[in-house]
Amino acid sequence: MFKRLEIRYQTARSLPAPYAYFYTLTLKPVADSRLQVDLAISYPDREDIDDDELIAEGYSRDDDFSWSGQLPQTWQQTVDELAKKTRLQPFREDQLGEDDDYWDARIETTEGVKQGRPANAEDWQYLVQELIQAAYETAGRERVFELTYLDLSQDGHNLELQLSASFANRTINVRSVQNQQNRSKTLPWSALQRIMTEVYNHDYDPDEAQTKRPKHDGQWLNLGTDEWHDISELRSLTSLLRGL
Repeated sequence: MFKRLEIRYQTARSLPAPYAYFYTLTLKPVADSRLQVDLAISYPDREDIDDDELIAEGYSRDDDFSWSGQLPQTWQQTVDELAKKTRLQPFREDQLGEDDDYWDARIETTEGVKQGRPANAEDWQYLVQELIQAAYETAGRERVFELTYLDLSQDGHNLELQLSASFANRTINVRSVQNQQNRSKTLPWSALQRIMTEVYNHDYDPDEAQTKRPKHDGQWLNLGTDEWHDISELRSLTSLLRGL
């Protein structure tokens, strides 16, 4: 079991604002097998970017974020599993190229302290993004990930499926109603990456979306807003959702 883990990360120098960011993250096990998290994220060099441009890119002036709190046992286990298989490679900051991300990880265990760049940096990048979402969720900055899928047909065999995924608890719950039969189940957390990749692999035109719950034939997707998107022609997506 790791005793303390710290990561300092910064995007490559070639990545401009508003996309560039850096964060510091400290993790350590605490009582009841929970995970203590101290996180600070900053987005530099946005002073010369117009507000309209920031909004168009999905950003704002106050995206900087800091949070200190605890996450459940499942998070401690997940971080510990990745820490155990992580090998740190020595690196020098002055040898980084324009396109190289900055990584400085420090892992403290009962056997000592190791520091360097993770050889499995992509695994840490993905896990940290999930952890940031968990922090946003716990802090009330963002809601759990939700989607609703409707398959409406003239024969009356309609399907409504609702999926809710909590990053804080690493849980996925699915509820569906078809032919007046209700069904509930949980999915393994590992399924979320495949689901979100497929969901966000498509462009949804807000100008073509309906703002009221559809009542006529078709297959529709709602991502927790007022907008319902017609996805009848997106066969890979509708197949995935029907199979949940």
